[in-house]
Amino acid sequence: MPRQTGAEQRAATVTRLVQLREADTLTAAHVRVAAAGCGVDERTVRRWLARADQTRAERPERYRLSKVDREAYAFYRGNVAAIERVRAAVLAGQPTAAGVPVPQFLIDGWGGAPAVTGRTLRRAYAREMTPAERAYWASGEAGRRAADVYLTRPWTPRNQWWELDHKQLPILVLPLRGRAVCPWLTSVVDDGTRALLGWAITLTPSTATVLTALRMALVHDPDRGPFGAVPAGARVDRGLEFAAEAVKDALAALCVDPNRLPGFTPHRKGKIERLHQTIEQTLLCGLPGYTKGPRDAAGRLHGPLSDSARDKEAAEHAPVGPMRLERFVVERFIPWVTWYNTERPHSMLDGLTPVQAWEQDPSALHRIDAAQLRHLLLAGEDRVVQKDGVRHAGLSYVAPELHGRGGQLVQVRYMPHDDRQVEVYLNDVHLCTAYPQGHLSDEQVAAFREHGKAETKRLTAARRRASRRARVELAALSDGQTAEAESRLVPEAADEQAARQRGDEALRRRASASLLGLVEPYALPPGQSYPTPPEDGS
Repeated sequence: MPRQTGAEQRAATVTRLVQLREADTLTAAHVRVAAAGCGVDERTVRRWLARADQTRAERPERYRLSKVDREAYAFYRGNVAAIERVRAAVLAGQPTAAGVPVPQFLIDGWGGAPAVTGRTLRRAYAREMTPAERAYWASGEAGRRAADVYLTRPWTPRNQWWELDHKQLPILVLPLRGRAVCPWLTSVVDDGTRALLGWAITLTPSTATVLTALRMALVHDPDRGPFGAVPAGARVDRGLEFAAEAVKDALAALCVDPNRLPGFTPHRKGKIERLHQTIEQTLLCGLPGYTKGPRDAAGRLHGPLSDSARDKEAAEHAPVGPMRLERFVVERFIPWVTWYNTERPHSMLDGLTPVQAWEQDPSALHRIDAAQLRHLLLAGEDRVVQKDGVRHAGLSYVAPELHGRGGQLVQVRYMPHDDRQVEVYLNDVHLCTAYPQGHLSDEQVAAFREHGKAETKRLTAARRRASRRARVELAALSDGQTAEAESRLVPEAADEQAARQRGDEALRRRASASLLGLVEPYALPPGQSYPTPPEDGS
């Protein structure tokens, strides 16, 4: 319990002594005890009593706001000076104030009201109206929220609740084509650990970017940290991208029910709002093209960059221009995400980083294999398989399954700003995971070559089967062929192997004899031999 101040204690003592006197039970012993409790002389206590009587006799009754006073406050948008001027005009019987007609409801409401000064009105408004109420009539909903008090959510374990939101980053970047723009960030934040689990940066937000950010948050990737599991719930705002059927179906398939928050209530997902503010304070404010920097009297940004429409069009050819979108993401944003998750201590986590808070939480995690979440990838354009694989974002991607598919039309799905791999689809069916040329491991190179050899063997075996089947089917159509000849064309398995070995041996002899200019005689059928030449050599 807070300790009372001297003024509060004196007021309580005087109130109690007045009550005893009104009850006609006040004695000198009461005054003596009160003086000892307050640490003052008895004469001081008696002076307090006398001053209280005099003040109560001289103090006028406080002015209290009427209903019309409150309506006038709302009508004049919190301008107490205007209220005082109009009120004085009404009491003086004048129909106008400052040359403007007085509203009839004020003339009717203030008829016969007591005259008060502007200072008294200000005190009454400050005493009887809350700061939020006064700010609401002066500046609207934004002012009311600034003076409002919000509830805080209780602590939750890791990966229980996610918060999803869009944010247009206040920085100019150059896309592949077109003028400089401010890109959009779609992010997924864990409520319990404040970790940035998934994100996607695009020129305009869409359902595809939401699904892509969700997949990044769901898939466990050791290169990004220990994150990646299915949450118990997700909080989203009223954005149309989050309300899309594809997003609801993707979450529902994982038994996650998205909690759509009411509109214009950013405080109900304050973790992600605070993260966006941290991005501005620690990353964007030091980069070229930051649009929230100081401006001159004409509204132009200080520095070499400008966000005017004309300067956005010419930004690509300016001496000092904005960063390319890909460069901003790869060289600035991705390292920042790593720093935020692994190195930045958080005051609401007792000085721990998000990764430390995640690893120290023993709550169970429910992971889903990445192969089962391919449908959440960002769909790319159709591509034709080339000699060096599938082209995407300036790189050639290959996979063993692409053998023999040169010239075939396939579809590429990918994670934005992640060139480590792409998923290749054929007729909406997953075909393979392709990796960029020049970045394949020894195991991937060996698997690629082995698959090529296996494909060659498979086609060779199929060709032989087709040839044997053709000989069988066409033997009956040839002149002089009998069933016996047909059976000879299709030997048993053991005879076929022996015949193949004899043919290989004859081929080796012909190859070695041809080097000397000799011609190898034809091989005779089994059981026959060449005639013995005469001894005279004729």
